[in-house]
Amino acid sequence: MPRRIVLASLEAGAGHNTLRDSFAGVLRRSDPEHRLFEALSWTSADSSVQRFYALCVHHLIRFQGTVYELSRQRWAMEVGMWLTPRLQREARDLLRESRAEVVLSTHALLTMVLARARASLGLRIPLIGAVPDYGSPSESYFPPAPGLQPDYLLVMGEDTLAHYRGVGVPEDRLHLSGFLTREAFTRVGHRLRTEPRGAVRASLRDDVSAEFPSFASLRLDRPTVLFLGGSAWTAKTEPVLRRVLADGALRASVNVVVVCGRDARFQEALAPVPAGVHVFGYVSPAVLAALMGMADVPVLGSLAPATLQELLEIELGPLLLFHYIPGSERSHVSYIEAQRLGVYEPDPPAMLQLLREAVGMARVSPRVALAQGGFRDRARELRARSVERAMALPAFLAKVSGEVVRPRPGAAAEAPPPPA
Repeated sequence: MPRRIVLASLEAGAGHNTLRDSFAGVLRRSDPEHRLFEALSWTSADSSVQRFYALCVHHLIRFQGTVYELSRQRWAMEVGMWLTPRLQREARDLLRESRAEVVLSTHALLTMVLARARASLGLRIPLIGAVPDYGSPSESYFPPAPGLQPDYLLVMGEDTLAHYRGVGVPEDRLHLSGFLTREAFTRVGHRLRTEPRGAVRASLRDDVSAEFPSFASLRLDRPTVLFLGGSAWTAKTEPVLRRVLADGALRASVNVVVVCGRDARFQEALAPVPAGVHVFGYVSPAVLAALMGMADVPVLGSLAPATLQELLEIELGPLLLFHYIPGSERSHVSYIEAQRLGVYEPDPPAMLQLLREAVGMARVSPRVALAQGGFRDRARELRARSVERAMALPAFLAKVSGEVVRPRPGAAAEAPPPPA
C-alpha cells in the first residue's frame, strides 16, 4: 500500500504554496504510478494570514521585520495561534480525516498549529517542517517549546542546515532538500540551453503576444530589463523604475517590462504606459517564464527562494536586488553576493548606475563584473545541486514514514484538550 503523505500549506504570498508544489512535483516524477506514495496537497482556507501579509505589504513594511523578530518570543507564537481559530479547527480536521502517515508543512505557523493539534488528539503522525528561507530562519520554524516543534526539519540551504546543527537539532532530524521549478520555467530554461537563444526569444515573444497583443512590439534587438517582486513587492522597485523612465538615453536603448503581480494599485499608477514599456498584472507561470526567458537583467523588489530558483533555472542574471522583505529575506542578500549571483543596492541613483552597467551602457564596475562573469555556469551548477537534493525527498519520506513518533517531553502538558 502506498504511504499517504499530506503536503500542507497556507496562503501568505505565493512562496509557501510553490514550495509545497515542488515537493508534489518530486513525488510525481519519482513515483508516477503512486506505488510508494499517495500525496495529498492541502491548502488552508483560512485567509487571515494572507490578509495580515497584504496589510504589511501595503502599509506596514517595517512591521514585517518586527513580526519576524517577535517570532523568537513564545508569547508572540501563542498570539499568532490564538488569532487563527479557523486554522486550528482545520488542522484538527485534517489530522483526523486525512489518514495521513506523514504531514509536511511549508509554513511555520501552520507547523506549530499542526504540532499542537496532533498532541491534543493523541496522534503520532510524523510532522515535517519545511524551511523555505536561507540563512538563520525565524525561530518559529523550530520553537523552544517541545509541544510546538516538528519532528523533522527540511531545509533548502547549507547555511540553514549549519544553523540548526549549531542550535543542537539532532542530525537524524535534519534533511537538506532542493527545489523543482514549475514546468513552464523548466521548459524555457531547457530551450535556452539547447536551442539558439535568438530563435527561442522570438518564439517566446510570439507566445506572450498571443495573450497580450501589444507585446508584439517588443524589440528583440535591445536588452530587456525586467522588474519583478513576487506577487506583491514589485512596487518597491518604483524609485528605480521612475529613474529608468526619466533617463532618455537608457529608455531609448532597452525594453522595460514590469510584472506587478497582484498589486493592482501599482499597475494603475503606471498608466498611461510609455512606448517601449510593457506592464503586466498577475500572469500565469507560462507567461512569467516567457518574460524571464526574454529578459537580460532583473530588478527585484523581493527575492523569495522560489523566485531565485526560477531565475537560476532560466539563467537570468546578474540579479539586481533593490529591496528585500524585512526579516525573512535578510539573509538572501548575503547569499546572492556570496554565490556571485547579483548585488544588493538600496540607493536608487546607485542602482540606476548598476543597471546601466549591466545592459552595456556604462563601464562595468567590479561589483557588477563579479556577478556577471560566469553567471550562467554558476546558475547551472546551483540548479543541478538543488534538483539532485530535491529528488532525495522520497527516500527521506520513506525513512520518516517508517518511524514511530514518540511524544516529546513536555508536549502533552502543553497541548490543550481537543474541543467538543
